[in-house]
Amino acid sequence: MKILHMEVPVMQIYFILFIVIVIINTSGGDTQASYWDENLSQPYFDNTTKRDMTVTIGQTAILHCKVRNLGDRAVSWIRKRDLHIMTIGILTYTNDQRYQALHTEGSDEWSLRVTSAQPRDSGVFECQVSTEPKISQAYRLNVVVSKAKILGNPELYIKSGNDINLTCTTSHVTNPPSFIYWYKGGRVVNYSQRGGINVSTDRTTKTSNLIISRAAPSDSGNYTCAPSNSDADFVMVHVINNIDPAAMKHGNNSGTSLSISYRYNNYYQHSTFIVWKYCLVILVLINKSFSIR
Repeated sequence: MKILHMEVPVMQIYFILFIVIVIINTSGGDTQASYWDENLSQPYFDNTTKRDMTVTIGQTAILHCKVRNLGDRAVSWIRKRDLHIMTIGILTYTNDQRYQALHTEGSDEWSLRVTSAQPRDSGVFECQVSTEPKISQAYRLNVVVSKAKILGNPELYIKSGNDINLTCTTSHVTNPPSFIYWYKGGRVVNYSQRGGINVSTDRTTKTSNLIISRAAPSDSGNYTCAPSNSDADFVMVHVINNIDPAAMKHGNNSGTSLSISYRYNNYYQHSTFIVWKYCLVILVLINKSFSIR
């Protein structure tokens, strides 16, 4: 019995293998590849940016939002308290011209700028990406009021001849003040008109110290501390020649001598009152004894 052997040409074998590969790539294999490509290209937030910002009134605040693999999606800024759309892409959708979208072509950063920030701007803002479903990231803006504070009582009594020593500090400031001016009665304290005045300002600690040596009654007045980036504070200074017990209860800033002197005089006056009181009682008793006789 003869067995017939059929020889298949080599070119036909290569052709059949090629057809099989094409069929595989156009079916399940292609679906799997597209699945991975789609997931690897999804947008995501770069969390290296600061998400909690504090500025003082009048400063410019910029909230930075970085989105990687954005593709053809859009980035929007939403004000959380009323869900108001502030920006979409580089377009601004609010009548408040202090708000503006910032973006450099080709970069991953989409920022929201608020110029001349006010307390009403405080709150949460969301950077939102138009994926399905949407993804968002929250940013908090705090706008605070910076105030100067002169340490001590708001009204000071200084004994003539002692030094006036005033220290001013600033609070709720993000940057040191460029300067801190001292005023007396609305005018900048003038060094040339009077000697013995020294002002030292430390921008690192945001404090300033005013010393007026050997104070005289003419140095009395309203002293104001006015930093460049804070609300001013003031103190009323009274330079007196004689001790006024009624004024002392308001406090003093002239050292211990005035306070000790006041306590001594107060004790002396109190003791004298007691002596006279007992003398009066004795006189009344003597008078009664003579009346009985």
